[in-house]
Formats: sequence, C-alpha cells, structure tokens
Amino acid sequence: MKNRLFSIFTQIMEYIIKYFKLTVCFAAILIVLSGLYRVESNQTAVVLRFGKLLGDSPERQIKKPGLHFALPFFIDNVIKIPVYTVQEREITTHYNPEGNVVSANINENGYVLTGDKNIVLIMAKIKYQINDAVRYTLFCNDAGKMIDGIISGELTGIASHSWVDSVLTSGRAQLSGDVMRNSQKIIDRLRLGIIISGVELTEITVPADTVRHFEEVRNAAIFKVTSTQRAQDYAMTRILGAQAAANTIKKTAVSDQSAKLAKARSEMAEFDGLYDQYRRNPQIIMNGTFRQRVGAVLKKAGKSIVVPAGAQTPTFFLP
Repeated sequence: MKNRLFSIFTQIMEYIIKYFKLTVCFAAILIVLSGLYRVESNQTAVVLRFGKLLGDSPERQIKKPGLHFALPFFIDNVIKIPVYTVQEREITTHYNPEGNVVSANINENGYVLTGDKNIVLIMAKIKYQINDAVRYTLFCNDAGKMIDGIISGELTGIASHSWVDSVLTSGRAQLSGDVMRNSQKIIDRLRLGIIISGVELTEITVPADTVRHFEEVRNAAIFKVTSTQRAQDYAMTRILGAQAAANTIKKTAVSDQSAKLAKARSEMAEFDGLYDQYRRNPQIIMNGTFRQRVGAVLKKAGKSIVVPAGAQTPTFFLP
C-alpha cells in the first residue's frame, strides 16, 4: 500500500516538474517578446533602463520609427513621444464657461484686465510640436500645465498694456502674435523641448454683466464718429460754397476792372485826341464842346432852345 502511494506521489511530482518547466519556458518566451516594441511613423521613443536614459549620444538615445527591442518591462521603460504630430491644447485660464459672468470670488473666475482697466474673457487654443524628445521626456513632468501657465502669463502681461477696443477688434492678431513669440522665448529658455506653431484666440468677449455698458460706450463712439463726419461734411460744403462765391466775386471784380480800364483808356484816348485838336484850333473845339455839353443838358431837360441869327430872344421848342 505504501509503495503504491509513493508511486502515485512520484508520478504527480513528475507531472508538476514537467509542466513547471513548460510554464517557465513559456513565461521566459513572453518576457523576451515583451521587449519588442514598435515606434509609429509619427513618433520617436526613448528607453529608460532602471530610470536612466539609455544611450551615450543623441543618435543612440532616440529610437526612430520602426521595430525595436528592449529588455523586459521591469528593466527597461519605453516612452513613445509623438514628435511629428501637431498637438492642440485649449487655454481657459482667463475664461469662465459658466455664462460669462464674473463672480466676486477671483479664485472661481478667470479674466484679463486690460490697460484701460476693463475686464475681458479670453479663450485661446495653442498648437505645438515636440522638437526635443529627450528634454521633453526627462524635464517635463506635466507639459500641459507648464504650457497653460506660460500662455496665461503672457496673455495677462500683454493685455495689461493694451486698450480693450484694440483687444476686441483690430489688435486681436497683434495680441496673438505677441503671445506666441514671448511664450516661445520662455519655453526656449526653460529648454522644454517644445516649439509653438500657432496661438489662436478663439474667443474674446466681455463679461455678461458689462455687455450693456460696452454697448453704450460703443454707441457713443459711433455717434461721435458720425457727428464728426457730418460736421466735416458740412464744413466742407460751406468751405466749397464760400470758395465758389469768392471765385465768382473775384471774376466779377476782374471783369469790372477790365471794363473800367478799357473805358478809361478809351476816354483818355478820346481826351488826348481832343486835346491835340484843341491845341491846333482852340476856338472851334471850345464851341463844339459847348454845343455838345449844352445839347446833352437840354436833351435831359426835354426841350430845345434855338437862337436865330441876329435875334436877342431865344425860341423854345417843346419836344
């Protein structure tokens, strides 16, 4: 009986040892295969062996797209980085999605204060790529929070030197470009391994509490521009009318001057001719001139006077 039990026990142990070897071999194969990994076309990868970056040069540290092998996961840690992918992130630090209402508690609300002491809400979208996989992997514990902080800080700083009308309208593109350039300088200085490809201000608005006041200011500005334009148009009309009247008066004066000068020259020429005749025949000229002048006077009086030769009393003839 004891021999039989011993035999059964021996067989059981043989089966256990046999399958244990198979299990160990299978596990070893799985562990070896777990070291195979694939880097996609939009990625690169780095390997940390016991937490230390593997490779003594950038070429050996960066694993390019393709199939690679690493030691088991408890030895090597493979980190894949989407360096060829443009990533997007929304910046809502200065925007309150809850109805655009600015609350009294600053910790529950986000907004930007402009240079002319106005409040605006800004939502931005940033596009960026990873241009240094090693720096990004080893020195960026939370890239999203760092980007949020940098972009938010630059939005606050640049907007604080801008007027609200500029931020809401024509200065929007300038604000976006300044935020992008200044943020990239900070990222480069911190060596985060990120390059910003674009900053888009997706929404810039005023809080709902102040919309009515902004509308009043905007309407007043429009009224000012309209009134100024009307005044300028009226002034231009009056100026043009005055210039036209002045030109007419000037032309009339010039015409009168020309006519009077012509008349004066004519009279002077007539006088000169008469004076020349007078010097040669004074009596004849005096008699002729006398008759001409007296005849003109009598013509105005409406009757004629005839003095017959040898008579002492003149004869009057009514017209």
